[in-house]
Amino acid sequence: MFPQSTESDGRSGHTGAARVGKWTYTPAPTDWAQDKSATLHDEEQEVDLHYSSSIFEEFLEAMSRIQNDFNQRSQDVARFKTAVGERCGQMSRV
Repeated sequence: MFPQSTESDGRSGHTGAARVGKWTYTPAPTDWAQDKSATLHDEEQEVDLHYSSSIFEEFLEAMSRIQNDFNQRSQDVARFKTAVGERCGQMSRV
């Protein structure tokens, strides 16, 4: 859902862009352009996140942790169901 990219986002040459649905979050550059701020953009719109970029980054990190936790728990449940099915003589449906 929120893959981090170390490649350029294709629009401004920034690194560390993250996809959020159809939107792309691009953090502020840390090197040369002090006056540039983070943005959230899609194909048609761009939102400057000058005042809220740190809050949005925290939100993305929290959502990423939630997604990772959900994926881990889902895998654990799937392994448990497979193990229980095998012990009961059932065939795995994987």
